[in-house]
Amino acid sequence: MSPMLKLALYYIDNHKIEVVHTFFGKEKILLDGRTVSKKITEVGTEHTFTIGENRYWIAQRETSKGEKLNRFEIRKNGSPISLVNILSQKSSNQMILIVILCGLGTGFILGVIIYKLIWPTVSL
Repeated sequence: MSPMLKLALYYIDNHKIEVVHTFFGKEKILLDGRTVSKKITEVGTEHTFTIGENRYWIAQRETSKGEKLNRFEIRKNGSPISLVNILSQKSSNQMILIVILCGLGTGFILGVIIYKLIWPTVSL
């Protein structure tokens, strides 16, 4: 099995749908961990698969049209559906944590500098 980078994670009708990119330039759609479509990675590559009686279609949007957080278009039986990419939510939560930690670190350093300016150490 080649190493894979997860691009998107969705939940549809209690099924886990993953869009992954392999080291060898393939894009895969995994349905509950099982490969249901595999094609060469290109913008606009279309994947189709079925869940029960429903037919799903997933394609990567053009970067100018799609937001970075939701770069895949998904259709169910030909009609567009709106799903939340779980990986995007996780990365935005991580970004908030990084911003908070940087703010705390900067505040601490600034506080130490101000403290030393107001109460300089006396050398004997």
